Amino acid sequence: MVNLRGNSISFDAYPAEEACQRMAAAGCTSVEMWKDHLLGFKTPALLAHFRQFAADLGLSLWGLNVVGADYFHPFESAASYERTLAGLKQDVDYALELGVREVMVWEGTHPGIKISQVAMLDTLTQLFQEAIDYARPKGVRFLAEPHPFTLGMDLDFMCQLCDRLGRDHFGILFDFCHFGVGKPTGYVEAIHTLGDRIQHLHYSDSDGVSSELHFPPGKGTLDLAAMDKALQDVGFKGSATLDMYGYPLPEQGYRWGLPRFQVALETLGIEG
Repeated sequence: MVNLRGNSISFDAYPAEEACQRMAAAGCTSVEMWKDHLLGFKTPALLAHFRQFAADLGLSLWGLNVVGADYFHPFESAASYERTLAGLKQDVDYALELGVREVMVWEGTHPGIKISQVAMLDTLTQLFQEAIDYARPKGVRFLAEPHPFTLGMDLDFMCQLCDRLGRDHFGILFDFCHFGVGKPTGYVEAIHTLGDRIQHLHYSDSDGVSSELHFPPGKGTLDLAAMDKALQDVGFKGSATLDMYGYPLPEQGYRWGLPRFQVALETLGIEG
C-alpha cells in the first residue's frame, strides 16, 4: 500500500494542528513538516506531544523542511559561513527530536552573487561535507531543493556538488513545479541528467511560469506521464510528497491531486 504523504507548508495559512487535521481529512497518511509550523514546539516534550497528535490522526512523520532558513548565507563571510553551518547542525538535532531523519535545505542562493561559481561550488562542498560529518553518525541525511532562482537549476553545478558529496547522506529533492518553471522545455531531460542523484520528489503540477505556485497534479501544464516515465528510466526508488505550496485551494487541491499522486507512486513502485 502506498503512503500518501502531504507537506504542511501546503497549508501554511493554518497553525500546525489545523494543517495536519486538514491533510488527514483530505486522505493523507503521512506528513512532511515545515519547520516554521513547529515554532511553538520549543522542547523535546512538546515535540513528543506533536508526534502523538500526528499518530492519533493516522499521519506518520517524514522529514523536516527548512528550505529558505534565515541562517543560510554561506558565501558572505567566514562568520556567516559558520552561522550557516551551526544552523544546519541545529536542524539535524531538531529533526531527530521530531523523530525524522531527513532535512530538506537550500542548495545555494541566486547565481548573481558576486563570487565565481567555482568558489560557490567549493564553499558549498565544504559546508555540506562538514554538516554531513555531523549528521552521519546520527543517521540523518540532507536533501537539497533547487528553485528556479538558485544554483541547483544549473544541472552541471548540481551534479558536481552531489558527486563530490556522494549519495549516502546528500541528494536532490526534485520539485516538479520548480523544474517546470526553471527548465520549461527541459524538465523531463533534467530527470535523465540528474539520474540517481534524485532521492525525493515534491510531486505537483505547474503553470510553467510561477515559481512558488504548485498546482494539483493534472491541473497544470506539465507532462506528468513523461516525468513519471523518466523517473522509471533512471530507476528512481526514493520517496515522494504531494506538494501544493502556494495553491489557494489546498484542501480541494489535495482531493484532486491525491488520486493522480497515487497513480505515480504505483507506477514508480515506491511506497511514498
